[in-house]
Amino acid sequence: MRLVEEQTVPGLKRVTPEILVVGGGKGGVGKTCLSVNVAVAVARKGWRVILVDADLSCSNVETVLGASFDSKLDDFFYQKGTKDLHRILCRTDFENLRVVPGTTGLLDVANPRYQQKVALIRELQQLDADLIIVDLDAGAHLNTLDFFLMTETNGVLVITPEKTSIDNAFKFLRAALFRRIERYYQSPEVALLLKRIESLREFVRCVRESKAFDPPHAKQVCGDLMAIARSMRPKIVVNRATNSYEAQIAANILSKYCRQRLMIKPETLGFLYFDKCVSEAVNSGVPFVVSHPRQKITACVTDISHRLGYF
Repeated sequence: MRLVEEQTVPGLKRVTPEILVVGGGKGGVGKTCLSVNVAVAVARKGWRVILVDADLSCSNVETVLGASFDSKLDDFFYQKGTKDLHRILCRTDFENLRVVPGTTGLLDVANPRYQQKVALIRELQQLDADLIIVDLDAGAHLNTLDFFLMTETNGVLVITPEKTSIDNAFKFLRAALFRRIERYYQSPEVALLLKRIESLREFVRCVRESKAFDPPHAKQVCGDLMAIARSMRPKIVVNRATNSYEAQIAANILSKYCRQRLMIKPETLGFLYFDKCVSEAVNSGVPFVVSHPRQKITACVTDISHRLGYF
């Protein structure tokens, strides 16, 4: 159970906010659907939730949530001087749930400058909430990777049982790990080497065999690399599974890839059944945890919320 303290309304409060970043590489696997429905489910339990649409090119949290906001993330990037994310926080029809709306998708905001991205990440980490859910863009762009790396243990990889989805999730996580290593060393030589290898094990072997390092230095670098990898503990959610066995097989395959090639040990957070009610809910603009409370897929979201510690 999570550490809580008394609060007048709604009665629950985390001492420090928890950030859950939802990615996965491949588009269309259900990242936004998971983000919205978990956010609504946790908020309805009395926890203060902020849902952030960090898809800077094709945002659709508003569509799935069935809401429309006057503010946009564009407004944050266009702010003069000190940037303040609180100015664009929007209330929703759900008690305890607020939203940072996505962008308009215009080219200027889809590719923010580095300083703008750093400011956004800083502001996200300072929001006052019990849970902050960040819905990411598809792909492994630098902006997406840097948002994913805001947290070491609460990055969520959403996959489907298809091999293409599993492969893309692995490539996304590899890109995130290599991006973290690149930022850690800030070395052009390291950056160049990372572009030529396909696994962390291969990278470690190259360092050990390289004549550019004396043995003690090589040992230290290898230790640093493995420590960085082991500190990342992403969570896997399998979407559109026909049954729990299929979901577990898909999660196991991805976990095996990550352990063998990246020295990362993900944990399985849960799965969602394939259900036609999802399309109906999206088209109606009502999250399925609300429109279809008795469906098995809603029970799956409840289980995921419980695993995260929100009862």
